[in-house]
Amino acid sequence: METDSKNISIYNIECSPSYLINNLSMSKDSLYFIHNSQTFPRILIVNKKIVKEKSKNKSLSVLNSSEKNEMLFIKSIILKDTEYIAVGLYNGFKLWNKEGNRLLYQISNPNSNKNKIYAFISCSAFLINSESKNKDIADCILSGDNYGQLHLIYGAKSSWKSSKLFATPNAESILSIGASLETDKIGITLDNGDILILKIEKNNCNLEKKIEGDGKQNISINSVVFSNDGKNEFFLACGFINGMIKIISLNDYNLKFCINSNLRSVGAMIVKGNNEIVTGSDDGQITIWKYDDTKDKIILKKNILFEDKMIVGLAYDNNDNNLYATSYDFPEIIVVSDI
Repeated sequence: METDSKNISIYNIECSPSYLINNLSMSKDSLYFIHNSQTFPRILIVNKKIVKEKSKNKSLSVLNSSEKNEMLFIKSIILKDTEYIAVGLYNGFKLWNKEGNRLLYQISNPNSNKNKIYAFISCSAFLINSESKNKDIADCILSGDNYGQLHLIYGAKSSWKSSKLFATPNAESILSIGASLETDKIGITLDNGDILILKIEKNNCNLEKKIEGDGKQNISINSVVFSNDGKNEFFLACGFINGMIKIISLNDYNLKFCINSNLRSVGAMIVKGNNEIVTGSDDGQITIWKYDDTKDKIILKKNILFEDKMIVGLAYDNNDNNLYATSYDFPEIIVVSDI
């Protein structure tokens, strides 16, 4: 079940050294990804129009980082029609304006010498306090750190603050976050394989459900929230390092499906059209899954295999039905059309 090769194109990027790593993000006009090296990590920005037209113009915008530690995670996020670039580092978190020439907010990890991860982030439009008198403070980002703390970073323009919403029971590192605006619920995955379902209430999160993992060998690395098409039902999908995908109902908090995809690490996961999950794995597979409510199961809709690549980043454009992907150690953007 593979896509016609005519629907797949490659946009080569001229950069040196050719070392791309987690991950890929997308805004209305641009694609953002990390070009990582030990001494000069940076974010490259490519105009989507250039990629679509297969233009020979290889010019890139560059957001340099003053950090010498590796960057881990990037999200282009749009809050209240304003675009920001959020970056997670080994020793902190940075929030930039759209052009990347102004640092709006920064959190530094005081224990950076331990080389632990801070800030795997997720965008959310939750208000910090619905009764707040300051109506301008409405843009919010959720971030999780390596000490098991969930933070709400909130603000507007250049005025940003943060508050702690939740701390995991045993200070397990938070590795991924999925947020559901419709249900005011958050799913977080921990480095022991556990999944926690939380409910946001003003300035705090309450633990609603804990789904235990199988130990350190199943470290969870990504999660998203998707919905049952046309129905008021929402699911949290989590990918694991052993290729397992777990899907939890946010209606009753039960583990609904466990998919043994026979993949290696599911390191990239996004939602397509609200009700389909797209996953990318270290064995080069891009897979689309969909919930079939008539059969009450998750079905495999499409599978695309790139034998020589490790898929580390995914982004989907609903407007033109294009799927974008990046792979480890390849200076290129893969474009899959009519997916």
